[in-house]
Amino acid sequence: MSAAVLPPATTPHDPLTDRLLAAAVDTFTEHGFEKAGVAAIARAAGVTTGAIYARWSGKQEMMLDALDLVMMDQLELLLSSDSTDVVDILGALGSELVVRSPSADALIAEAMVIARRDHEFHAMLTRRIAEQEARLAYLIDAGKESGLIDPALPTEAIVALCHAISIGFAMFGSIERELPAADGWNAVIQRLITAARPPESITPEPLGPVPPKQES
Repeated sequence: MSAAVLPPATTPHDPLTDRLLAAAVDTFTEHGFEKAGVAAIARAAGVTTGAIYARWSGKQEMMLDALDLVMMDQLELLLSSDSTDVVDILGALGSELVVRSPSADALIAEAMVIARRDHEFHAMLTRRIAEQEARLAYLIDAGKESGLIDPALPTEAIVALCHAISIGFAMFGSIERELPAADGWNAVIQRLITAARPPESITPEPLGPVPPKQES
């Protein structure tokens, strides 16, 4: 088995920062990004706006960290668990997709809308997604090195598939679309992971003796 030890995604948060981000998630999802003011977020967290501006330059940066909070929590939890099997971690991540958080899904959908009309936020979100993809790529490459994932499969393609499925489920959640049953979904995830394993070596059967040539 190969231990999955990834570089840290962000600087560890202090309790007040976590409280502010939780308040930001609630405020952004309830009022939308445009209408959610810094003062409202501060009130929800029980602090002054100074606590926010001491940590972020404004709502855009705060939105990105709030996205990190809702998108990467499960990965961080799994990587800090006792499991060191990369394939087990990827399987658990896939299985967790059917366990949705309405506020998280609404926040992700809101971020996609903002990125479409705000070029600065689009650039910031693109950079943040690239950081997350780099961490997933690190995990997948660890699986290749340990012989659990076929090295012939492009890492960037696997990462793109993971992100596409994850964001797709968030869109489903934001419109309350019914999700597949957990057992059926887990079966699909395990089949995909099995298909990503290196192909088994096949040893050809030895040929028998050449039969004598028949005389005409």
